[in-house]
Formats: sequence, structure tokens, C-alpha cells
Amino acid sequence: MADDPVPPPREAGDTSDELVEAARAGDQTAFGRLVEMHQRPLTRLTHRLLGDRDDADGAVQDTFIKAWTNIRTFRGECRFGTWLARIAVNQCRDRLQRKRLVVTERQLGPESRDGKGASVLERAVDPSPDPEERAVGAEIARKIAEQIGGLPDMQREVFALRYYEDRPLAEIAALFGVNVGTVKTHLFRATQRIRRALEAFYGPRLPVS
Repeated sequence: MADDPVPPPREAGDTSDELVEAARAGDQTAFGRLVEMHQRPLTRLTHRLLGDRDDADGAVQDTFIKAWTNIRTFRGECRFGTWLARIAVNQCRDRLQRKRLVVTERQLGPESRDGKGASVLERAVDPSPDPEERAVGAEIARKIAEQIGGLPDMQREVFALRYYEDRPLAEIAALFGVNVGTVKTHLFRATQRIRRALEAFYGPRLPVS
């Protein structure tokens, strides 16, 4: 009986962990594949934080340059994607410090999926088939955008990561190197500030069903 065929050896990079290990060893091709895997979510995140597509693309490019430069310092204490996100957030902070961008409604969209604690904010940016409701939602979205732009960096970033990126609280905590309770505190303060601003404009009963 003929010997069973020997399966071909797996190439380095069959999994994300293998790609990371190969990149840490200096494999630029493996790092290029990691870039392909993570570019879209990082671009979405930086756009949420910066509100400008060109700035977001630049922040992502700088993130990957910094990641490649420091790839050997990655020890696997967190997921590689979380490590990249941490670099990206810092790049956004640097850009905002140099150029205090005003957040626009382009940062807001219907992607929020969390139904706990910010339902009014979410409904404000959800699409509606009713033109009048859409107009009201757009107006509220602009008010929310103005308030997000004025939040302290940590509150703005936590809010965006949770309600627009749907990141778990534990992952956000790992990204910033803090505990989950600290993340909840920043999230609560951001949500309350935005809610108070909306209530000051519309009254206690917001025009969103």
C-alpha cells in the first residue's frame, strides 16, 4: 500500500500569530499582510477620532511606520490589533494637539450597536425612513458632534471606541492600560455631558422616539 501523502509544510503566516512572529523576525512580507488585515479597522477608528479622512489616513500610515519600527517590542501581552489601536490613538492625540480639530457629524454614523446606556444618542444617528425624523436626527447628530469635539481626550476616545467601534470594555481598558472601572467612569462622564447638552437645547424630553 502506498504511503499516505505527506501534507506540505505550512508557510509562515498561516495565522495572525505566525505573521506577528515572522514580522518580529524582520519579515517585511508578513508585516505587509498584517497591514492588509488591520488597515480598514484602524482607518475607521482614526476617522472617528479625527473627523477628517486625509488626517485619518495619515495617522494610520504613521501607525504602521511606528509599529514596524517597534515590532520587536511587542511581547504579546495583548492582541496585536489592540497594540496597533493603542499606537493609532496616540497618533490621533498627537495630531489633535497640533491641530485642534473640530469634530463634525461625519464622525457619526449608524454603526452604533450598543443598546445600553446611550439609546438616545444612538437613535439620534440611526437612519429613519421618515424625512422629518431624519432631519431631527441630523440636527441632534450635529449637537452630539459638537459635544464630542469638546470632550477631554480620554472621554472622547473611550466614547468613540465603545459606541462607534463596538469595542468591549475589557479591550478598551487594555488599550489604555487602565482597569475596566476607569473606562466605565470616562464613558459615563462623556455620555452624561452629551445628554445634558441635548437636554439643555431640547428640554428633558428629546425629540427622538
